[in-house]
Amino acid sequence: MAALGDKLTDKRIVERNIAKGLISKEEYEQRLASLVDREGSYDTVEIDPSDSKDESQAE
Repeated sequence: MAALGDKLTDKRIVERNIAKGLISKEEYEQRLASLVDREGSYDTVEIDPSDSKDESQAE
């Protein structure tokens, strides 16, 4: 579940929130520094382009 801090620091709107004074640049930088590094903790999925159909071929 997203906390209020997550919404304030959403990268799509954080600059606006900093300009409005809802969060400081320092608070934002602290939030970024506290995030866990998840590099390498993902699964790789192979997709074969020949498996997908073009809409024009579906008819």
